[in-house]
Amino acid sequence: MSERRPYPNWPPTWPYRRDEPPVSARTAMVATTDRYATQVGLEVLRAGGNAVDAAVAVSFALAVVNPEAGNIGGGGYLVLRMADGTVLAQDHRSTAPLAASRDMFLDAHGDVGESAVIGALSAGVPGTVRGLWDAHQRFGAQPWEGLVEPAVALAHGFEVGERFLRSYTADVIDGLRRFPESARVFLPGGRAPAVGDVFRQGDLARTLARVRDHGPDGFYGGETAEQIAAAMRTRGGLITRADLESYASLWCEPVRFRYRGHTVLSMPPSSSGGSTLAEIGHILAGFDLGELAWHGTRHVHLLAEAWRRAYADRNELVADPAFADVPLDALTSPAYGAWRARDIDLDAATP
Repeated sequence: MSERRPYPNWPPTWPYRRDEPPVSARTAMVATTDRYATQVGLEVLRAGGNAVDAAVAVSFALAVVNPEAGNIGGGGYLVLRMADGTVLAQDHRSTAPLAASRDMFLDAHGDVGESAVIGALSAGVPGTVRGLWDAHQRFGAQPWEGLVEPAVALAHGFEVGERFLRSYTADVIDGLRRFPESARVFLPGGRAPAVGDVFRQGDLARTLARVRDHGPDGFYGGETAEQIAAAMRTRGGLITRADLESYASLWCEPVRFRYRGHTVLSMPPSSSGGSTLAEIGHILAGFDLGELAWHGTRHVHLLAEAWRRAYADRNELVADPAFADVPLDALTSPAYGAWRARDIDLDAATP
C-alpha cells in the first residue's frame, strides 16, 4: 500500500523527508540557502564573532554561491536583537537612481515593458555593501577584512553542487544567453556547469577584494563605482557615480506585535513584510487554529482569508514612507485586524 501524501500536489522533488528531525544547537545556529555560506557563518562564530559578524560574512558568501538570492548588486533588510535587548531594524534596500522618472518603464503603447525587470534600466542603486558595513561598524566584533575574505576565496573557485544547479532552469539559461557578460560568467564554455565542476568568478573576486580592503569606498567609489557607471552608460541604465556616492542605509524601529503570547519583531516600511505579518496575525487571533487539523480544509481556508485581506491592504496602502503616508499604526493594530476579520465566512470564500 503506497504512502498517503499529506497534500495532493506534494512536490516529488522536495528534498526533505516529512519526518526530518529538527536541527538543534546549544549556543548558536546559522541557516542559509547554501552549505558553503552556512560553513562560513559557523567558522566566524567559532572564532569569537557575534551574530552580526556571521551575518556579514554569510551575506558576502551568498553573493558568490547563491547569486540570485544573496548579492552585492541588490539590497535588503536586517532585523536585529542583541543579547542586551537592543532591538533595531535596518533598511538597505536598493533605491531608484536620481534620474528615475514616473513613466520610465512604459513602452510606446503606454504599457509596462520588460525593461522594468530585465536589463540595466531595471537596476536600482545597490545597498547591500553599505548596509552590511554600517551594521558591522555599529555591532560587529571581528575585523571587517576577515569577514569578507571567505567570499573572496569562494569567488576564486568553489565546487558546484546540486543546489547551485537548481538555479539553472531552461528559462534562466535562455535569459543569461541574452547578455554576453552574463553568459560569459554563468555559462562557462557556453553551458551550465555540472556537479563537481569548479566555478570561478574572477571579476567578482576582484570586486570583493576591493570591498574587503576599502570597505564601502571600495564599492561606492573608485574602480568598482566607475565600472558600474560605465556599464550603465553603455547599456541604457541610469545609475551614476553620484547615485552610488549618495547611497545611505537607514536605521529604524522594527514593527512589533503580539501573537498568542509571543512578541514578534519584523521589518517596517519600505518593506511590506512586517505590517502584512502583523495584520495576518491579528486577523487570525480571533480563531482557535490549534483546534483545527493542520492544513485541513478549515485551517487552509482561514489562512487564505487572512492573507487575502492583509495583501489587499499591502498592495493599496504600503509603500516607501519617504514617498507615501503609510498608516502603519492602524495596519498593525489588533483592533484593525479584528475589524478586518469581521466578514470572514467559515463556509465560503470571499469573492
